[in-house]
Amino acid sequence: MTWLNFALIFSLLFSNYQEDKTLDSEYVFVDGLAFHQQGTKSIFEKYGPTKRTDTNYECGFHSNEEQSKTYYQLIYPQITWIGNAEEGYISELVLFDSAGEMKWTYYQEVEFSGKSTQSEVEQFFGKQAETIRFHGRDEADLFSLGGRFTNADDGFFFLFKEEKLIEFHYWSPC
Repeated sequence: MTWLNFALIFSLLFSNYQEDKTLDSEYVFVDGLAFHQQGTKSIFEKYGPTKRTDTNYECGFHSNEEQSKTYYQLIYPQITWIGNAEEGYISELVLFDSAGEMKWTYYQEVEFSGKSTQSEVEQFFGKQAETIRFHGRDEADLFSLGGRFTNADDGFFFLFKEEKLIEFHYWSPC
């Protein structure tokens, strides 16, 4: 076997192997605000004050019991923030509107909104979305594409319906 043949076979065998793209959470912005907020000031200035809602997660980074801390959600019509005064708040859930006004941005590299297609998000991440079923949701045609934050155990996923981006979710491992 010549070196050229070996290189060709090696290239073909490993051409589909790609390390998943990770995101540096410091450069993620949601609706113009940093994904991680040190407090509630910027959130309240943009959306107005809201009542803190207690969380009740069994496990994960925002589990009151597991972390021995109290976490709250700040719930707005299109975005939910989760956290506390000590650790700050992160955008846990983003509901994209079909007009494309709610935006998710990474660096100045990419901007997604409710006008973004599943294909556009797949192209950015270099992988395909997969079908998903949510307990308590009747939709059968949902697709998700997930990823992780750089040097972290937590991550995110985007949710699609009818080829359009509809939601962004933060997740942490149990």
